[in-house]
Amino acid sequence: MTLPSVSTFGAAASMVGYLYQVRIALLWAIRRSRVSDFTVSIETLDDVSFEVGGEPAAVLQTKHSLNTSATLTDLCPELWKTLRIWMVGLASGEVPPETARFLIATAEAPQGSACSALGIDGPDRDTVEAVNRLKHAATTSTNSELKSAFDSYLALDDSEREQLLSRIYVISAQPDAAAILNQLQAELYHVSMHHQDLSVQMLEGWWFKRVLNELVHPDGGIPRAEIDAQISEIQESIKPDSLPIDEELDALMVALDQLPEFANRPFYRQVVLVGGSQLRIRNAITSYLQAFRQRSAWTRNDLLFDADLQKYDQRLHAEWELQYAQVCDELGSQATEEAMARAGRAILKWAEDAHLPIRSGVNVPWVCRGSLHMLAEDRRLGWHPDFEARLKAIFDAPPQENVA
Repeated sequence: MTLPSVSTFGAAASMVGYLYQVRIALLWAIRRSRVSDFTVSIETLDDVSFEVGGEPAAVLQTKHSLNTSATLTDLCPELWKTLRIWMVGLASGEVPPETARFLIATAEAPQGSACSALGIDGPDRDTVEAVNRLKHAATTSTNSELKSAFDSYLALDDSEREQLLSRIYVISAQPDAAAILNQLQAELYHVSMHHQDLSVQMLEGWWFKRVLNELVHPDGGIPRAEIDAQISEIQESIKPDSLPIDEELDALMVALDQLPEFANRPFYRQVVLVGGSQLRIRNAITSYLQAFRQRSAWTRNDLLFDADLQKYDQRLHAEWELQYAQVCDELGSQATEEAMARAGRAILKWAEDAHLPIRSGVNVPWVCRGSLHMLAEDRRLGWHPDFEARLKAIFDAPPQENVA
């Protein structure tokens, strides 16, 4: 007996189908936002639905196939299951007759099929031909799984079938879930000609979280204004005088029990040298990680180059040097350890409060603060007046030989 494989329980096709549905919703929302106001919802009236003034203006069924040779024949289950949903919505009154219904599929519609006759308005669109072809399919098919759909369709008279199909549009042979990214990039061309990949990445990052939140906590859908605002925010963030800020990094906060993981790092020891509290150490680690990761993301996306970062670091170092020199002059050469620690805490406070934006449009303070801690990590600057010698003793001392 052949044992079943765990691969038979896989749901890759379903997963891709759901992701395709969410991407189609975003693509259509961007396109519709140029011509009308709306609220877009997922998994309410249909896979995707657009409402205007509380009334459904358009509903979408999305059909993604991993089989590149799949076609939308007159008897394909995707077509009849979709028709049944729309007939139920029409009968219940949830979706009015005048609502436009779109079947968006990666599969092709064969020439001469009902689906090809239901294409977007044009010379090949022939609703009467589609009515007759589907009536013939429903009458002659013995497919028991589709019997309820066939029965519902045959229960309508010819005029009702024509009315139903008159607002149905089949958009076939669409790009698959991966290739549709090119269409999203094209739609966001105006946002940034040079950073289209990043624009789509940022918008989708927001969109997937927003859709998930709407599914878990339904609140009437996602309004067009919210989508427009997000696109505008992305556009502003990648202008020459600004840089995008990662929301997850902005919300980052290191837990106190994570502090020991950083205990041997120079920037951690620099805060310890001046007697900084556990909270100040935690804030230093948080700022360091935020700045390090954000700067890496900027360079990875070609928004900043090494020369830009070097120039910024030189500017920070020059500002630190002014503070450091003033404090050391006030201390004098005979300062006690307590006085030096107190002076070091004052320099650390300056670093914590400093706001020297890397670009004029970057307003989060942790970029500057964390960059200063990155320089402290490299031991190019410090808070304790004697930080160079103290760090040298900690990190550069030769290892002690074991004495027998």
